[in-house]
Amino acid sequence: MNPYNYFIGSDLGKTTLAVCVLNTQEKIVLELIIPNTKVGMETLLKRLEKLPDFTHGTTLHCMEHTGIYCQPLVGFFYPKGAKLWLDSAVRIKHSLGIKRGKTDKADARAIARYCIRNHGDCQLFALADEVLCRVRQLAQQRDRLMEMAKELADLSTDYKAMNLAAELLLHQQTSQPVVAILHKQIALIERQIQHEIKAAPALQTNFDLLTSIPGVGKRTAIFMLVLTGNFSRFTDPKKLASYSGIAPFAYESGTSVRGRTKVNRMANMKLKCLLHLASLGAIKREVELRAYYERKVAEGKNKMSVLHAVRNKIVHRMVAVIERQTAYEPVWDRIA
Repeated sequence: MNPYNYFIGSDLGKTTLAVCVLNTQEKIVLELIIPNTKVGMETLLKRLEKLPDFTHGTTLHCMEHTGIYCQPLVGFFYPKGAKLWLDSAVRIKHSLGIKRGKTDKADARAIARYCIRNHGDCQLFALADEVLCRVRQLAQQRDRLMEMAKELADLSTDYKAMNLAAELLLHQQTSQPVVAILHKQIALIERQIQHEIKAAPALQTNFDLLTSIPGVGKRTAIFMLVLTGNFSRFTDPKKLASYSGIAPFAYESGTSVRGRTKVNRMANMKLKCLLHLASLGAIKREVELRAYYERKVAEGKNKMSVLHAVRNKIVHRMVAVIERQTAYEPVWDRIA
């Protein structure tokens, strides 16, 4: 039985919000473009309240997950008990079929149609823990500052490689004070992150469990906690591996198409990068994974394919230690 009377598709922009409201017969009952501000949300609510039998509990809002552009709508409607569905932009785009042209109004209609046709698979938005939200914002800011420092350092390396002494000197004179400030702020943010985690026992416990796994450092552990909502969003290691872009998929059809089994590019690339670094560290630090890696390579397996398998093992270990709530214990140590 359909629990909703209305389905709302919202195309979010930096300054404006295009809205399309469908009833259960997929008929458009309301369309408007409003500012993406609190005033705009108040205007939308007044228009919605004029619809017959409108309630927040029987209306489903659907939108692409666009980061900070979602905040005005989520911040206004979520406390009122609205049903919010923030879905992947890629998932929505691939579900719409062939499109000709693009406008905000047309995109809002398309999202509304996606909402009514796929609402059975929706995962309603739930506000994350306040501490976890602060940790996420601090981690994102740290990554931005690290990228700035890296760009300046890379430019110094390029000048050295090209023997441009005068340019290098000028660059160092103007950039080194900035880099020093950036590193100081990065260290400050990292201390703030650790302070936030220590203040939340559930986060601190899971953080310690994750970092007990060989190869999993502080940065990877923090990103996993933020990404999974302290492992409330992902409890299946196979789904987490698929989202991380490390699960292999077959490519074949009938008797003529026999492609190579490989991972899909549709993944969280930052998480994939962190897991790659974790796998490199694991095969250096842990006897079991190093033996596994060397054995598979000696058998003729592609090195990157073996590293994919190592990443997968690390993801499974992460979920396992969280489920058991016990630190990782190497199998070889138990045997010994």
